[in-house]
Amino acid sequence: MTSKQQEVNSHGAERYQHVEEPSYRNVMTSYPPSPEPNQHPPFTPKSVLEAYMLAIPFGLLGFHHFYLHRPGFGVLYLFTFGLLGIGVVFDWVRLPYLVHEANNRLRNPRSAENEDKRLDDAYLLWFVFGLFGFHHFYLRNKSLGFLYFFTCGLFGLGWLVDLFRLHSVVRKTNAKHRSGLDKFEDYSLLMAYTFNLFPITGILGGQHFYLGRYFFGVAYFITFGLLGFGWFLDIFRLPVLVRRANEKVHNQKYNCPTLQKVYLDDAYILWFPFGLHGFHHFYLRRYVWGFLYHFTFGLFGIGWLVDMCRIPSLVREYNERLSMTPLIVQEPREHRTYPTTMSNPPNNGAYQTPRTGHYPTAPPTTTEPYCGTTGPHPTMTGPYPMAPPVPPIVSTPVYGYSGEVSDPPVYTEAPPPYTE
Repeated sequence: MTSKQQEVNSHGAERYQHVEEPSYRNVMTSYPPSPEPNQHPPFTPKSVLEAYMLAIPFGLLGFHHFYLHRPGFGVLYLFTFGLLGIGVVFDWVRLPYLVHEANNRLRNPRSAENEDKRLDDAYLLWFVFGLFGFHHFYLRNKSLGFLYFFTCGLFGLGWLVDLFRLHSVVRKTNAKHRSGLDKFEDYSLLMAYTFNLFPITGILGGQHFYLGRYFFGVAYFITFGLLGFGWFLDIFRLPVLVRRANEKVHNQKYNCPTLQKVYLDDAYILWFPFGLHGFHHFYLRRYVWGFLYHFTFGLFGIGWLVDMCRIPSLVREYNERLSMTPLIVQEPREHRTYPTTMSNPPNNGAYQTPRTGHYPTAPPTTTEPYCGTTGPHPTMTGPYPMAPPVPPIVSTPVYGYSGEVSDPPVYTEAPPPYTE
């Protein structure tokens, strides 16, 4: 082989080595490549100039907050005209910092700091609408927010004290939210009685707003505590209401299904003062009957009197119907293998289906409460809650023509030759 041919072959080999095979992938079944762990997703950064272009002419309507992905403040500015104009003037000074924070949220969407509350936002809400507890609602403290709302900031004293303690409140709120403790915080009986025993907050339903019973809170607010009758009875039944609210919190903490049950005492409290307007039917989700009672004054009083006797059956019927709602529990699928041949049947001809779907580990011995109880679930037979017990392996014998159990036939001789 000549030197010229060797040179041509060497160049061809190099070119062949650098040729990359085309990557074929099925676009119907494949997924786009996942980004690298340290690679940030693409985003369009927010501009300080554009933010000022929106804040100067349309700041009273909160357009710059919508632009910076702050919809809560955008809606608040829209209905309060930029916090009475004070928030707009304050935003003109701090807008570069808001743009920088918005770009950080877009650059790191999974960062834990994205949900942190800002100290300047808290002071802005405290200064403008602090007497109505807006800064406490912003800091996820609904109890103090409702208390300030009904008492005008504890008659101004709590509003003044918050001027000095707001910095520590913001720091504690951010630390609690990062740890996840704010989602499962129990309701306090002392705070509930504080709302109830103070006449203004109790008659206007502050204790029900605090416990997350918004239907009763609105009903008390528009009827002045069901004409004082419901407010008076709440003094005696408030411990029961707090216990029910804490049960819902515990069920959410341990991922247990929570049923929105109705209670007999609530139904009767709504029936007595305002049953003629169908309040108890609205509470029982019987909206057609509720409107019918509202426009006919409880079927001219006859239906209202009959409901005095049949309310227990209505409450029981609703709770039974609610308990019959199917709960979908997803269990891990078991992988089973099935034989495709009948050669060498096991167990003397008894054909059986192998089962390999046993749980991978032994049942846990934890004593953590499960749905408000201590110890493991009574029906739990594996490491998964509410898992059904594994049924035993059932062998299905092969039946002969006579109907009795017999062994499989064994052919030891050759079949006879075919003859016509």
